Amino acid sequence: MSLAHTSLRACRRMAILLAFALQATIVFQPAALQAAEGPKSPVSPEESLRWFQLDDGLRIEIVACEPEVVDPVTVRFDGSGRMWVAEYRDYPNGPAAGAAPLSRIKLLEDKDNDGRYETAHVFAEGLPFCNGLQPWNGGVIATMAGRIAFLKDTDGDNRADVNETWFTGFAIENPQLRVNHPRFGLDNCIYVANGLRGGMAANPRDPKAAPVSLRGHDLKFDPRTGCYEAIAGNGQFGLTFDDYGNRFICSNRNPMMHVVLEDRYLVRNPALVVPVVVNDVAAAGEASHVYPLVQAWTTSILHAGQYSAACGVEVYRGDALPPAYYGNGFTCEPTGSLVHRELVSPAGATFAGKWAQEGREFLASRDPWFRGVYLDGGPDGALYVCDMYRAVIEHPAFMPDELKNRPDLRSGDDRGRIYRIVPKDFKRPEKPPTLDRASAAELVQALEHPNAWWRETAQRLLVERQDEAAVILLKTMIAEGKSAQARVHALWALQGQGALAKETIAVALADKHPRVREQAVLLAESFVAVDADIRSQVAANARHEDGRLRFQTALTLGAVGSPDEATLEALADIIERADDVAWTRLAVGTAAPKDAARLLAIVIGRTKPTDPAEAMKRRSLLRELAVAAGPQIDQTSGKVVRQALTPWETSEEGQELLLAVASGLAKRLAVVFDEAKVDALRKEAFSLVVNSKVEKEQRLDAFTILTAIAAHPSESPAASIADAEAVLKVVSSDPDGEIRAKGLAYLSSRPMPQISTMLIAMLPKQSPAMRGQIFDVLLSRSERVAALLDAMDQGKIKPKDLDQARASRLLKSTDPKIKARAEKLLASSMPADRMKALEDYRQVLALQADARRGKEIFRKTCATCHKIGDVGVDVGPSIADLRTKTLEQVLVDVIQPNKAIDNNFVSYTVVTDDGLQFVGIIAAETPGSVTLKLPDGKQQSVLKSAIDTMESNGVSLMPEGLERNLPHQDMADVISFVKNWRYLDGSVPDAPGSKPAK
Repeated sequence: MSLAHTSLRACRRMAILLAFALQATIVFQPAALQAAEGPKSPVSPEESLRWFQLDDGLRIEIVACEPEVVDPVTVRFDGSGRMWVAEYRDYPNGPAAGAAPLSRIKLLEDKDNDGRYETAHVFAEGLPFCNGLQPWNGGVIATMAGRIAFLKDTDGDNRADVNETWFTGFAIENPQLRVNHPRFGLDNCIYVANGLRGGMAANPRDPKAAPVSLRGHDLKFDPRTGCYEAIAGNGQFGLTFDDYGNRFICSNRNPMMHVVLEDRYLVRNPALVVPVVVNDVAAAGEASHVYPLVQAWTTSILHAGQYSAACGVEVYRGDALPPAYYGNGFTCEPTGSLVHRELVSPAGATFAGKWAQEGREFLASRDPWFRGVYLDGGPDGALYVCDMYRAVIEHPAFMPDELKNRPDLRSGDDRGRIYRIVPKDFKRPEKPPTLDRASAAELVQALEHPNAWWRETAQRLLVERQDEAAVILLKTMIAEGKSAQARVHALWALQGQGALAKETIAVALADKHPRVREQAVLLAESFVAVDADIRSQVAANARHEDGRLRFQTALTLGAVGSPDEATLEALADIIERADDVAWTRLAVGTAAPKDAARLLAIVIGRTKPTDPAEAMKRRSLLRELAVAAGPQIDQTSGKVVRQALTPWETSEEGQELLLAVASGLAKRLAVVFDEAKVDALRKEAFSLVVNSKVEKEQRLDAFTILTAIAAHPSESPAASIADAEAVLKVVSSDPDGEIRAKGLAYLSSRPMPQISTMLIAMLPKQSPAMRGQIFDVLLSRSERVAALLDAMDQGKIKPKDLDQARASRLLKSTDPKIKARAEKLLASSMPADRMKALEDYRQVLALQADARRGKEIFRKTCATCHKIGDVGVDVGPSIADLRTKTLEQVLVDVIQPNKAIDNNFVSYTVVTDDGLQFVGIIAAETPGSVTLKLPDGKQQSVLKSAIDTMESNGVSLMPEGLERNLPHQDMADVISFVKNWRYLDGSVPDAPGSKPAK
């Protein structure tokens, strides 16, 4: 049946099947995805098995279930094969007031070795929201509400008598968004996903250690020394590694992300703008697809058939499933009661994924209570699945008010299942592992095991023990190990024992396998600056055919500090061969923070004009190198670059490449070229920007050059008023939006009072989007703001012509004169009291509304920051699905946008050294740059070194006073559209509690 044929009463009776890691949903999947009728949940653990659909040739079996385990969200195995389980029993609202926390850690044993863990010990209880475990030193490292702890049993009664707090300061706003997934990494450190909400991590065992900000970051720490640092990436609930230490995370709508660039590299070059450090391996967001067998409901109707609660990502590296599964990515989607499988393959510096089987999931259940949230590999090579088995797993914070106290919120809190997925002909090992009692020789030999669990556990135990007897054995394994994985583990185990010398690094650098050499290159970072032989061996990989090896080589060469010519030549080799162009260029950018100009000159010297397709790639490469080099160029390096460019001036192709370099150098043109050449460049650039027949990329380059020259008139002749008028014509008539935007940027950079007059005069004939860009130019400098206010005072611009976001900038100006004038001019349309405005507009709730008319009002009033259907852009929080909100709640959100604001959508004001001001939401932040998401969907990246001030405005980007341009009927209509936009064709009933569209 489809939603169109389902009564609202029936809909309300249905259990809302919600996600572990996201807002649940109220969206029924298409009928075509539904199979046979499911069970009447809940069902027994044995009965649940018959409702699973699994890949052919595989079977699923119960490993543990209630009453031995309840609400399992993590399963890990220690060196003797015992199962450690975190029970998330506090979920969703925690214990009653005054009661003890409910979460526990269970230690399970399979004493008769029949595959069922029948003996359970309560290792620790009374833990607040415990959600992750990592075996360590005879105990476990556990993540819980706001802290990371180490627990251990020292008297042999299977109950923890040690409970040490190792780290604190993690955000605890929501149980779905907390620190989780501690995992032992290849580099002998523990990694945790931070849960998206930030915090300030601190080590209470070392009061002298400074807390570190986790805004937009995860955390890693050395369990032996306590050293810790924020790391790139920001996982929600999930963290996993492949065989070679590549880290993968996930979030609600992103089922598998590879962390490509780590912060320790980015901090080397604060002038490098890096908008993103992770790559979506699997299709994410609107591009994703899932195929549930249950009647899956999602919070947003737009997420139907897509990921909305991705969690528990795992790279399978066991030896029980067929070889085709090794290295695949698996992700839980509890909203749809399924587990997805992704085929993962190398793609330059990162990875690419594709569906293992289109239209069908690896594991899916017709039982809507199946809530797979965590995956892990075990000592038997199987893939393990943790199932919380709940009716409602959504947190009440994301529910409509009428459901926050529903009686079935904890239905299933006495249940839980852990499954094992194996081939149908699987035979269990006759004996459990005994690695915790193995000798050093046996542990080193275990590094050869085909199952990654054995390799990782053996490495961890070697590092814990610090047994000198293992050193010679590890060196032998590095030289003679049969598998690349064994040689890599041996390298890192030796490093973990403090016994990795340059002689061993040299052996590994000569390894025939690119992954072993990649790890050797990584480990060589502490040697390349001081050892010429090691540096030469590392640089020799610059022309290797393997893209990831070249990528790591660039990162490691950055540790040289002051690179010699040979190192710069190697970096030039890497950047010219890059098959993953963007990531590899960024890696090179981190490696030459003070030598980008020298590197640019080397690449220019190698580059010769070639065919058009190759020339386009060269232009892009040289432009990016010039951007990186620009801030560093002085008279000496500028002369070197100029000499390298001279041979290019004799051909048309060379002129195009020269133009690309000049656009990248921008404000440093006068350092590289003499005054005559700068003026020649200006004239050439101007002839290109006004010629619509010229290739777009060249016109964009030309505008960049003109803008840079105009911003520094003292370094070159000032352009005439006629030039500005010619560009104004381009801005008003060119069909390409990028060209128009570049033209406006040029006009904005001109220190001419006539520019304001020209822009104000052309406003009436411009589209809403173009008007917004013009207003941004007028608001960018104080003298232009004055001209704008003059025009408003003279009636040339009406107050309502200025959208509320930009009007708010005037009202919050730090210039008292501007603020006073703005208050006077806008006072009549800005209510002083929000409550008064709310009371005034409550009458709209009783008006008959027209949703179709409301769509056009939304397009004019709200579309610069919000998107609904095909109208607008997503800048602020999504309002595309407000079915769970009443009409009054929507009205309150409009009148009082700051009443309840998510931290992720607080606006920031950034003012640059040049006096430019940007207001938006922080979309990305790296050690060297900040990227703002601005109204109209534009993004602006700014180097931190160029920022004068950056302050949180403490309010939503959506300003107060939006209603000033919305008469009561307009408000009623736009609210009706927001509530009912998806029902305008009449095929689906209106959302509960909303007025029907007229």
